[in-house]
Amino acid sequence: MPTQPEAHRLIDRLIALVRATKGADAIVIVRGAREGNTRFAVNEISSSGEVERLSIALTVQLGQRSATAVTNQQDDRSIDELVGRTLRMARLAPENAEQMPPLGHQTYLAVKNATDPATARLTPDVRAKAVGAALAAGEAAKVAMAGFVNHGNHNLAIGTSEGLWAYHSWTSCGMSCTARTTDGTGSGWAGAGSNRMADLDAAALAKVAAAKAVESARPRKLDPGRYTVVLEPAAVGSLLAFFHNALDARRADEGRSFFAGKKLGDKLFPETITMRTDPTDATLGAIPFDIEGFPLAPTRWIDKGVLTALPYSRYWAKKQGKQPTGGVGGGGGRGGGGGGGGGGGGSGWTLDGGPATRDELIKGVQRGVLITRFFYLRALDPQSILATGLTRDGVFWIENGQISHPVNNFRFNESPVQMLARCDGLGAAVIPSGAEGGAIRVPVLRTHEFNLASTSEAI
Repeated sequence: MPTQPEAHRLIDRLIALVRATKGADAIVIVRGAREGNTRFAVNEISSSGEVERLSIALTVQLGQRSATAVTNQQDDRSIDELVGRTLRMARLAPENAEQMPPLGHQTYLAVKNATDPATARLTPDVRAKAVGAALAAGEAAKVAMAGFVNHGNHNLAIGTSEGLWAYHSWTSCGMSCTARTTDGTGSGWAGAGSNRMADLDAAALAKVAAAKAVESARPRKLDPGRYTVVLEPAAVGSLLAFFHNALDARRADEGRSFFAGKKLGDKLFPETITMRTDPTDATLGAIPFDIEGFPLAPTRWIDKGVLTALPYSRYWAKKQGKQPTGGVGGGGGRGGGGGGGGGGGGSGWTLDGGPATRDELIKGVQRGVLITRFFYLRALDPQSILATGLTRDGVFWIENGQISHPVNNFRFNESPVQMLARCDGLGAAVIPSGAEGGAIRVPVLRTHEFNLASTSEAI
């Protein structure tokens, strides 16, 4: 994992080698990470590891032709080979009319406390202590406990032959616990994420997972149908990832997404729904620039139910006479543990919460279902953002405002658009480690007519 000065020297070196070829421009992206993880299963640690990652991506532009090559080695021979290979490929590449030139100097927002020193220095014994607390909670509840603790220290540097220099470093961490009852009929889950290991309470997470496992044992049969549901944050975050990925001005203008035909100012959702990105949100591992080095700004994409912005790439903004927003096609490199949420709009995604607690949302349900989380989600229809997936680790029948009993798992077919449009209650927003799509801050949510399309035999 290179330091900031080391990354700067490496990028300058690559740019100088490329500029030795007349008419060639260079874009260099260096990603580094030092990561650790501990996995536990059946009430004991099963694996523990540390890894250091380095990725050096070089893009060479020759007019409207370009090519990219990647290496994880920085010795002289590897760097020379990287430059030579990329130049050869660029000469052979077809011209791309949509290719934009490298960015020059930019100014970025500051992200305070992005790196937590204690998390950056985290050692295996700290992870083992967290696992020990989780296993003790599982033993007390007489359930089998499994889970994963991970953390990382990351950096991202981008430089171009036009004078751009962007650098950001941050830490990330997460923990998830899954508990199973001894008879194999009950399963529970809990997870959380942050950029500070001190924010994670291993014992508390394990107690939630264990309680859900015990409460979900011996589920009763419930037929498929459309139900009022209370979705816990991990479920909400997983489904919202499809919404974020659909946010893109070009796809909307070309009629290829749900947002086709929609105009800024159109009201899509209740006033309680506000979705925003904040590239200075350190807890989410947000990054203040995108993968081109374009500066990102705090943006409300949905404000009190109203569509207020769509992400524009540099090319599409120029073509349409708009201002680029950056962030199209991903954040600032979430492969390093940050970026949050993927999709359009950059990093630091939040769906603002509300004043209700989970129990208060349940209290407002006459007949419905409480769902802990989803997994194995897949897109079905981009025009409606329809997705499918399975429920997991705790599904419960609600009757007369109280949890009545556990029920079987389901396959759902539903769109985050409809989930939000029918929403009538929100809790506090949290970061649920394990939500598909990366780090995101989302609340527990109540919505109606949610399509639980078929039953699943999985536990």
